[in-house]
Amino acid sequence: MNDLSRLAHGVLFPALGRTYVTRWAKERIEAGLGGFVLFGKDISAGEQLRELTASLHALGDHVLLAIDEEGGDVNRLEDYGGTSVPGNHALGRLGDPQRTRQAAHQIGLSLVEAGIDWDLAPAVDTAVNPMSPNGIRCFGADRAQVSEHAAAWVGGLQDAGVSACAKHFPGHGLSGTDAHLGTPVVPLSRAELLDHYLDPFRSAISAGVDSIMVSHVRLTEIDEVPATISAAVLTGILRAELGFDGVVITDALEMHGIRDVAGLPEAAVRAIATGADALCLGAWAYQEDVAAAVDALVGAVRNGTLSEQRLFEANERISRLGNRPKPAATGHDDSVGQQLADDVVVVHGDPVLHGNPGLRGGRALVIRLDPTHSPAAGKSSWGVEQPLRDAGVDLEVVAVNGSTYNGDGMVRAELGQYRDEYGPDADVVVLIRSSHRFEWQAPILAQLRERCPQAVIVDMGVPGDDFADFRGWIQTFGAARVCAQAATRRLLGTWSPPPSSTSRTSTR
Repeated sequence: MNDLSRLAHGVLFPALGRTYVTRWAKERIEAGLGGFVLFGKDISAGEQLRELTASLHALGDHVLLAIDEEGGDVNRLEDYGGTSVPGNHALGRLGDPQRTRQAAHQIGLSLVEAGIDWDLAPAVDTAVNPMSPNGIRCFGADRAQVSEHAAAWVGGLQDAGVSACAKHFPGHGLSGTDAHLGTPVVPLSRAELLDHYLDPFRSAISAGVDSIMVSHVRLTEIDEVPATISAAVLTGILRAELGFDGVVITDALEMHGIRDVAGLPEAAVRAIATGADALCLGAWAYQEDVAAAVDALVGAVRNGTLSEQRLFEANERISRLGNRPKPAATGHDDSVGQQLADDVVVVHGDPVLHGNPGLRGGRALVIRLDPTHSPAAGKSSWGVEQPLRDAGVDLEVVAVNGSTYNGDGMVRAELGQYRDEYGPDADVVVLIRSSHRFEWQAPILAQLRERCPQAVIVDMGVPGDDFADFRGWIQTFGAARVCAQAATRRLLGTWSPPPSSTSRTSTR
């Protein structure tokens, strides 16, 4: 394997695609592969993950293992030995950067236990657009607040010995487009970007963030192509104006935000040529995509499209990652996330299930309106069903989404049958997440307002619609496991605030 091929391999971070070390993975590590981004399908148990990461690390001197562990709705380890903490939206609402730092530190400690070197977090987009698909992953809509929490999150994670990655440069918050599905557009001038829009990234850089992820956002006043392959954005703004000299990694090159403009081999060459150092290939990018990217990079050097020095520089930057000292104390503290989740909850009206005056027993109908599943989240499970079942509540469940055939009819039929069987005052729980973003949910919620105002709404997303006209309304501001557990305690009436609690209750 020649030096040029090793340099090309060194900038690549594909998925693994299995819960074990595959033959192709061994071969590519021997060839100099930079490492892997691990996704949910690579993990089946905590012990399996630790064995996997140890095996991968043992195959090379500097095999970097990265993961998307943001906390909240975007997590990989919550069910596999990691810790559960509320996500950025909830942390922003709590408004205490020190607690944000604590949450990130616990995530970092759980990643160290799992053998992970590099966390592709935090998201420091500013959710100024209420229709943003990333709203729940943002610290808020106020740029100064986001900047403050971004620095705290970076510091907490990196103090645990894991490299952080501020994303998604230059920021998704103004667009309502999901980059997995299309190319987001941000029509801001260079002056507007430098004056305020990029402040959260400045803050992360000042906090010493090890890496920044560049997104597929198209800055129409700066360039005609996505930021991922724009020299004007990567070199002209991120490097020259913001002074960042750490690792720049691309968002996944399999996403439509870049794929609709340039296929993976072409995008790989253009991203490195314009200033990126590491290429995230994507959750479904394996051996064949690695081979195609290597061939493209080597070919680009040979035909003069890409300089070998640019590849060398990228490899040198990547070599700095994964070297942070680990704290002497080991083990994470799950009580941190539990307390944060309890403290951020807001309760309106009377949410306690009438069939559950004590601890166990009773019955409820759960109507779950599933939002469009974000590929970033990695898993689609959410809600209070399992915690309620664990508490002994007998559940009937009807779940619908935007593509469900006759979804409103399903809800109407199940609600009518349930109330006929158990009475008009039987407990009904309606689970939603950011319902204001999904037009198809409006007629179902209108139907429930008319027919069942005694239902309890559990909103686990970004606030939008007002549900004060229902008997009870619980807002968790995220769908992490600890958020579901906090909501369940309110439904069962088993939670009481400690004297110093900051959890909020609204009455009407």
